[in-house]
Formats: sequence, structure tokens, C-alpha cells
Amino acid sequence: MGKVPPKGYTIHIIYPPPPAKPHSGLTRPAIRLRCWLRCCEGFAGPTGGYRVGYRLPGWLSQYLPRLPPSPLPRAVPPRLPPATLTRPARYCWMAQAAVLLLLPGLVLAAGQIQSPEPGQQGPPSLVIALIARNAAHALPYSLGALERLDYPRDRISLWCATDHNEDATLDVLQDWLEAIRPLYHSLEWKAEVAPRWYPQETGPKDWPKERYEYVMKLRQEALSYAREKKADYIMYVDADNVLTNVHTVRLLMTENKTLVAPMLDSQTGFSNFWCGINPQGFYRRTPDYYPTRNRQRTGCFSVPMVHSTFLIDLQKEESHGLAFYPLHPNYTWTFDDIIVFAYSCLAAGVQGYVCNTHRYGYVNVPALPHQEIKDDELNFVHLMMEAMVDGTPFRSSQFVYPQPKNPDKMEFDEIFLINLRRRPERRERMLRSLYEQEISCHVIDAIDGGAMNSSDIKHLGVNLLPGYYDPFSGRTLTKGEVGCFLSHFQIWKEITERQLDTAVVFEDDVRFQPFFKRKMIRLMGDIRSAELDWDLIYIGRKQVTLDPEQPVENVPHLVVADYSYWTLCYIISLQGAQKLLNAEPLSKMLPVDEFLPIMSDTHPNKEYKQHFVNRNLRVFSVHPLLVYPTHYTGETSWQSDTETSTLWDNDNVRTDWSGSQKTLKDTRGDSHPVLHPASHDEL
Repeated sequence: MGKVPPKGYTIHIIYPPPPAKPHSGLTRPAIRLRCWLRCCEGFAGPTGGYRVGYRLPGWLSQYLPRLPPSPLPRAVPPRLPPATLTRPARYCWMAQAAVLLLLPGLVLAAGQIQSPEPGQQGPPSLVIALIARNAAHALPYSLGALERLDYPRDRISLWCATDHNEDATLDVLQDWLEAIRPLYHSLEWKAEVAPRWYPQETGPKDWPKERYEYVMKLRQEALSYAREKKADYIMYVDADNVLTNVHTVRLLMTENKTLVAPMLDSQTGFSNFWCGINPQGFYRRTPDYYPTRNRQRTGCFSVPMVHSTFLIDLQKEESHGLAFYPLHPNYTWTFDDIIVFAYSCLAAGVQGYVCNTHRYGYVNVPALPHQEIKDDELNFVHLMMEAMVDGTPFRSSQFVYPQPKNPDKMEFDEIFLINLRRRPERRERMLRSLYEQEISCHVIDAIDGGAMNSSDIKHLGVNLLPGYYDPFSGRTLTKGEVGCFLSHFQIWKEITERQLDTAVVFEDDVRFQPFFKRKMIRLMGDIRSAELDWDLIYIGRKQVTLDPEQPVENVPHLVVADYSYWTLCYIISLQGAQKLLNAEPLSKMLPVDEFLPIMSDTHPNKEYKQHFVNRNLRVFSVHPLLVYPTHYTGETSWQSDTETSTLWDNDNVRTDWSGSQKTLKDTRGDSHPVLHPASHDEL
């Protein structure tokens, strides 16, 4: 393959394991490339008198992990230069030639940068522009989504920029770009290592005027880059936007619009479009926003502003007038990057559209100016959990990975998760949701009442509370309700056997609110400070009574619980568990969420209560609630193993949810906040 080095130099031949996917076809070229670069490494020995300096393209480094660090300083250049070697020239050509000779094989093996066959026209060329700042927690997922887009990579050029970071954003982006460089048509990379903040900002998530201006300049630079490359399209994607729909690019191109955005979902009413702008350029609420945001109407709709993620068709003549910077000569609106671009669209006669026919992905609700990076990270974790509820969990990049978590028990003695083995998808979602929040748990295999017959139930000593009937449907206990009660009962027994002072119990259909862990820790701190005597605290429930509940003095966001349904999540003390066991409820069973109000003496049915003498359970509830059900009766993905079952003592009589009110959505004030948007959720 080349000239043999003089005697006295060692050729290091490395036979590495097969490269990790997706480069399974690169084993042999990688071995050969390693061999020749190790030849040059041998020339750098002190006895030879030659110094070899090299700065390798990032894409090579993934195949050469054993090479020593380059003697040249590590930099963050706009373009990563090809390999360059100093002396001796008569031997350095071997490494360079090896790279050049092997490059076509490497590229073709990965299926990259292949021109269309003569007479054929390839798909439209696309530039994807991504600007990131203090977004290391979100990048593994947003970048992973870009990797999985169903669009030919050889038709995609990447334009990326980052600046003023206080976290690992620069490192994450650099590692990713080095890894994916050979997979795409081209790459433009702009990074500022310092300074780490803007002089006038109040925090890392603040947007002073200097930040707005710099972002506008970056967006304009990306637009100019796309125009210079004569790209057909440019798509801007914010660093915390996750496109879970792999067909997003093709779907948007099919709309044949100059400017079009995929409507992105969020944790609240926020999205990446406005339906109205007033004459001063500020947001104007319109009756169309929430029907569009909630997909009560679907299609592609003209809107005065799109932001965060959107596609521009550069082939259309009217796009030539679009600009992010400098500002239009007649511009008088507020100095804000998205409003400046909306004015540019107006001045250029470009109508923007937002499409919501499909689910495209997610956008994180922006952090407030005073918030820290950790707050933004926790908000993004909540977005991830919402996506899991929707059935579209975020998937990380195959080249960069999220920071590992350190789960703990939130200062409780144990955290229990009840799950039926035949519901593995629920278990997986709950375990990941808890892990992302850095919460550890002990999984309890729920007792499957649906798998038992009447004889099995009676053999366990279970008997129905005399006179019990469901208050809405008129039916008696179901086997599913028996299994649910027994599952909670075995946890109460474990708490007393292990002498656990405090524990949390989760069911597996829980939807978390933002900052759940932080709020739980703060709640328990306030309870300890107030020296409150308590047995059970609802974290998620359905309040049955209409009357306002009594606030607890010196404990914010805690009320004395009245008659309630659901046992989604609750905190229980050792003395509370002992009180429940002492009531000997198996011989007079009713649903567990009817049993708890009886034990706290808040149940309205006096006949039920007379079967339980010591009704002194001290029960409280957080307000507002910290968890809600993932789904409600009648919704597409709703499932119930308690309502849809058979009667406890009759294997032939099936039940359904149609007569029950327990699983219906609570339409009063304390239901899931997304259903009751605040006045500025959409901003």
C-alpha cells in the first residue's frame, strides 16, 4: 500500500472489534486506516527526530479511539480540517493517501453523498439550522430526533451554532457533529467558547437585547449559508424541540408553502405559533388558538407568526425577501427575534402556516428569565413524561447520551409502585418517568383480580361489606376492585413488617405535574416544621364534595381531605398503615377508595361506617394536586382493570365503565391544568 518505513521504526497494527452500528460495513477500511496512521505515529518517536502533528476530522476519531491526543491544540473551528502531517514529507504522504484512498470506500459503505444517477433528480436539498445555548439536557433527544428523520442524509446539510454556555452544550454538540459528519452532505459549525453569559442578563435563561440580536444574526447567517449553497429548503429547529414524527420534513414539503411550521405539543397551552398580533406587534388572543392547539380543528392554517421549528421553501421567489437581520427599515415593533421575523414575513408578503393534522413533536415551555438551567432541565423532564403519556417517548441520539441520573427515595423510607405484570407498557413508562425525575422505587406485582375466580377470592378470606353497592351503577364489588384492594393491603402489611415510618404509594396510571420531586420534598419539610400529626396524604385524587376544604395552618398547599375517590398516589405513615390493618377490612371489603374515606369518617354513608369502629385516620391532601390520571373514561387510550371486570362472586356477570362516575374527568378547578389554560399559556 505504500513505502515501508526505515528500520528502527515500529509499525503498530491494530485489529479492533467491529465498529458499533450503524457503520457495520466499515470494519476492514477502519483496520487499514488505523494501520497507516499508526505508521506515522511511529515516526514521532524521540530517536527518529521527527515530530508528527495531526488534527484529524472528527468523523475519523470514532474509528481511532486508541490514537494519542494530537500535539496540535484542540480548537473549535467553523470547519474541521482534513488530516495534516508535518515532517517527514516522504512518509507523511502515506497516511494522507490512506485517508484519500479509503474515503470513497468509507463513504459509499455508509451510503452517503452519492449523486443521483444520470437523468434522475434527487430529493430537494435541505439545510437544517440549529442554535443551542445552555441546552445540554435536551440536545441528546433533539439531535436523536434529527438523526431519525426519514429524509436522505446525503441531501441534508447541517448548520449549527452555540454560544454563551454555562453547561456542557458545546461539548455535546461538538461530539455529535464529529460523529455524524460523514453521514450528511456538509456541515457548517460556529461556536463561541467565551464569554459564558451576556453582561445584562439576569440568569442563563434570560433574553437581554444582546441575546436577541445575536440570535437574529445567527439565523440570518444560516439563511445566507442555505442561499449560497442553493439549497431548496431550510428548516430551523430549536435545541429543545423534539421531532418525534420521522416524516416531518416530507409532510411539510408536501404542503407546498413558502413558510410552514409543524404544530408542536407542550406541557401547557404553549406552542410554536401565534394566531393573532396586534398593531404594536404584541400577542393578540383569538378564538382560533385553542381549537387549533387542541386539534379540535385540523389542517394547515394561515397564522401571523411561527417560531422555534419551521420550514422555508427557498425555491419560491417570495422567500427572497425574508430576513432575520438587519431589521426592516420601517420596523417599529418590540425588539424580539420571533416578532422581528414575523414583521419580515409581513413586509415580504409571505404568509406563514401551521399544520396540526399529524403529531409532529414537542416544544419545551420556555423558562422564565429568573430561572436557572436546572429549572429548565426539570421542565424538559416534564415534557418527556408528557410525551410518554401520549405514547411517543423521546429517544436519545446514538452518538451522544444524556447525563446519568442518581435516583433516591425523596427522603422517604420506601417508594412503592403497584403494577400488573400483564401491563408491561405501564410499568416501563412509570419506571422511566420516575428515573427521569431521579426517584427510585420498589415495584409491587399487583394482585390480578381478573385472573381469580370466585372461589379463589373467598379462599383469601374476602367478603363483601354488607349492603355495599356502587353509588352510580348499582353493581357490587368487581374482581378488579378486589385485586386493587389486596395490592394496597399487601403494601400496608409490608410497611408495618419493615417498620417504615413514611412511604409513598404509586399506582401505574399516574401523570406527573412539573417539579414533582422538588414539591414533594418541600411539602414534607413543611409538615415536619409544623409538627403535623398525619396518617395519609393524597397526592392525587378526585374530590367528591363541592365544598372548599380547610387549609392546614403553617403548611402551604395542604388541606384537610374530604370524601375523595382514587388512590393514584398517596403518602402513608407507619401509624396510618397500622390503623388500616387494624380495621380488618378483608372480611368487609369495598373499593379501597371508599374504604379510606370511611376510616377518616368523611364518607357520607352511615351504614357503611357503622361496620368500622375506629374511624380516626388523619387524612390530608395536597392542593393543587401533584399527579393526575393519564387518561379518563371514554378517551382513546383509557384502560381500567377495576371497572371492566366481573362481579366478585359471579364469574359470568361482566361490568363496564358506562355506569360509573369515578373514572370521569373532574371538570372543576383542580383537574389537569392543560385542560384549563391560563391567560398566557400560549405565549
